[in-house]
Amino acid sequence: MTARTKTLRFKRLISHGFFAPELPPCFISDDLARYRESLWSAVESVPRLQNARYSGVKQFVSEPAWFYFPRYGRDDRKHAVINPISYLAISKVLADNFVALRSASRKSKFSASPLVFDWVGSRAVFRPSIDLRDDFRVNLATRHERYVAADIRAFFHSIYTHSIPWAIYGKSWAKQNRQITHYGNLLDMFCRNAQDGQTIGLPVGPDTSRLIAEVIASALDEKLSKIVQIGDLDASRYIDDYTIAVASGMSGDGVIAAVRQAAASFELELNNDKSSVELTSRRPSTGWKQAALAHIPRSDRTTNSFLRFFYEVGRVCNEHPELNVEKFAFQNARSAFVHAEEWGALQSHLINAYRRNSTLVSLLVEVLVLREIEHQDVDRAKLAGFLERRLPELAQENRTGEITWLLFLVVRLEIELSASQIAPLFQLENSMVALMLTFASSRGAISGTVDHGTWQQHLSAEGLKGPMWLYAYESIRNGTNPSTDRSFIEHEPFFSALLNRNIKFFDPERGFASIGSELRLRRAENTRARILRQDFLDDFDIDLLEFDEEEADQGTDMDFDDEY
Repeated sequence: MTARTKTLRFKRLISHGFFAPELPPCFISDDLARYRESLWSAVESVPRLQNARYSGVKQFVSEPAWFYFPRYGRDDRKHAVINPISYLAISKVLADNFVALRSASRKSKFSASPLVFDWVGSRAVFRPSIDLRDDFRVNLATRHERYVAADIRAFFHSIYTHSIPWAIYGKSWAKQNRQITHYGNLLDMFCRNAQDGQTIGLPVGPDTSRLIAEVIASALDEKLSKIVQIGDLDASRYIDDYTIAVASGMSGDGVIAAVRQAAASFELELNNDKSSVELTSRRPSTGWKQAALAHIPRSDRTTNSFLRFFYEVGRVCNEHPELNVEKFAFQNARSAFVHAEEWGALQSHLINAYRRNSTLVSLLVEVLVLREIEHQDVDRAKLAGFLERRLPELAQENRTGEITWLLFLVVRLEIELSASQIAPLFQLENSMVALMLTFASSRGAISGTVDHGTWQQHLSAEGLKGPMWLYAYESIRNGTNPSTDRSFIEHEPFFSALLNRNIKFFDPERGFASIGSELRLRRAENTRARILRQDFLDDFDIDLLEFDEEEADQGTDMDFDDEY
């Protein structure tokens, strides 16, 4: 049993909630978590600087490092890595007030994504599967003829930071009590400071944003319940995705209007394109997972078995084009891929699959790294040719999330690329891309000259507060930057505290140690997902508050994927 103290919640939010899960495992925040208390004391003791209104961390204004990660059938989503000084401030307030925030969020009668703190998994805040939404919709068919499906337009990106205290205290009270002595107002300030003073949006990626968003959504649920009468078993919300039964005598359009009104009270908008009235008699998309998994090669791992698997997965993809069947099936076949008897053709098939479905990029990299660890037969020459053609195209489209994963592959497998072939990457002002290219160049993985000019202009005190903060700090700290001048970090009152403790954010050897360790991790995650799902199915409410211990896994290495 884990001691549930504020300082340990603070540590967990930093160590397992800082970097977005869409990034490769080489980005780490262990040191930041380890030295959290001394770092907090250091940044809080910074005196009021020129023209600053406050002293300490309250005067620190920054911008996140941004990247775009692919989504199935939709535009890439903008993700962020918050400046570590700003993240310390936000996570400190959340950790100190977590119990009160969770109590506020529990006022919702129909959240299928409540705040469940996870002490043992890969993230600090456990995210339930979207399967819970589908389970609820199937159950509605036993009691109702129709339901409303609705969600909030660009939910995280459109959250109004001033609505944070509205959700915690109530809108009327919050507007009359704006002092930062109230933690909700302080949280509002730190969220604005973390995005250059902007009041619109929460950065997608860190667990702090997920926690805050759930508190706001729960307050929206409470408002909705006051506008329209909804039975406890007649509505459910998965993050910002609503399913609401249309009871006899009610209008579906009226329910949608009620959701729109509740959202507007928090300065949010309903997504009209994804809001509709549906019949419960509509055939649910159940069983496709089992169909996709049925032909995973388990004992017979020859080329013919994999060709049959690809064919069957393709058939299910054609039957359900709206679902990311391929990603789900391939994730659950990772062990079969890694231990395939005939690798050469399979490597080409996986690359081709990624070309048509960019959401497979992380799975492709994982399998290639693990295959090389287990069998040392990955064809680096073919990979180099693929990467030298693929990376420039991705650079032209600013698809930085994919680029980051592919550069992680370059670093881990020590694939040599020509600087002239990947030159468009040198113009991208992206912290993760610049950091990994600089590291690869320092290890001789890039032949020719890497042009650092675009990135070096950010080696300044202001650069440490901007979107290139990760490159400006980490490439200097780890000695891979062509410049050896550390003075701009040493003289910056906030980041000097990080450098003094040699806080690192990048370790290229981290992650994907073996297929066995990866499967154990995923089985543990899936066990917790099953526990939460069973809790939900009992009464379509989740009572679980924390995950304290790992449970033994008795199933397959099935992934619960929320992107299908």
